Amino acid sequence: MKFDQFLKARIKITILISLISTFIISAFSGTIYYFYKEQIVYGITDELKSIAFEISKKLDDPVTDLSAVEQIRIPPDTYLCVFNHNAAMIFYKGKLCEINKHFTGFRLIGSEVVYGVKIQKSFDYYHVYVGKNLIKVLMNLEKLKFILFYSTFAISTIILVLSFIISKRILRPIQETVEKQERFTQNVSHDLRTPLTVIATNLYLIKQKNYQNIENHIENIQKNVDYMKSLISDLLYMTQIGKKDKKKVNVNKLLKKQIEIIKPKIEQKHINLKIEEENEINITANERDIEMLFSNLLENAVKYNFENGEIIITIKNKQVSIKNTGKMIEKENLKKIFDRFYREEKSRTTEGSGLGLSIVKEIADYYRFKIKVKVDGKYNEFIVKF
Repeated sequence: MKFDQFLKARIKITILISLISTFIISAFSGTIYYFYKEQIVYGITDELKSIAFEISKKLDDPVTDLSAVEQIRIPPDTYLCVFNHNAAMIFYKGKLCEINKHFTGFRLIGSEVVYGVKIQKSFDYYHVYVGKNLIKVLMNLEKLKFILFYSTFAISTIILVLSFIISKRILRPIQETVEKQERFTQNVSHDLRTPLTVIATNLYLIKQKNYQNIENHIENIQKNVDYMKSLISDLLYMTQIGKKDKKKVNVNKLLKKQIEIIKPKIEQKHINLKIEEENEINITANERDIEMLFSNLLENAVKYNFENGEIIITIKNKQVSIKNTGKMIEKENLKKIFDRFYREEKSRTTEGSGLGLSIVKEIADYYRFKIKVKVDGKYNEFIVKF
């Protein structure tokens, strides 16, 4: 993935996350505002109704008069007025009421809410109005609205920044996979181009020599053809890991079988082989996969060993350790050695496909084995835990 494509993807993810989160936060803020406003409205209506009800009780009592109404306490910013049947105000508390036409129930008058009720007393009746000034309430609601708006804006901005940072982590595995794929393609192209060039050169020389003394050229061609066949075979095998039948596999027997196969190479370099076997390990897996795992580890231990070197194989506690002398792996390269086509040497050669340890890692990952690499003293050690 190119940098600009990666950046575009990050921006798209950031915008998407920000839009969704902003919508959710806005909906949540709107809900808070709505329910807070409803709670205030219900509180005011209940308050006005209770005052009106208390006045009604006082006026309904035949032995009481308006002096009893004067003793009723009302909250700040609240007022009450009483009108007789002639529409004349006979009592007020808090402020004068400006009522042009009598009504019952709630009514908004300017910045005030008024509750009106008609009370019958003997052969007379009264109009009682209880009102409340809403300026402070509206100011508080306005403050809440601004607080929620700026909080939503601030949180959305923070989420925008965090989303851009998080998007990098979200896309990192994809970016790494694409980069690995690009490196893989480049490495395969390089590893195939080199032997093809050698083959083409040798064929050209054969033709130039008129097919005389061509044994060395044919040998070079055969060597490079074998290398390409090995490379393609390894690549195809990597696509088949874990796809074949699985059964119970005895790791001890299988490992000894692979040692016998590679024994001629061990003897050729006069390597001293030690096997320390404490217990048996049985697993369920495809036998060919486990053969390839140990075959590549043993090949690696022999290939990079010294003449008269040493290999120590230990089987115990559900793990196999393969230690070998030889060229030590650089510590900074420990995480790279399982990459496809990785070689510690700077110059790439046709010796080996560069896929051995990568195949080992693929098999270990598929079967969820743990594989560790240690460089201790004069040994490189590969540990497989089952």
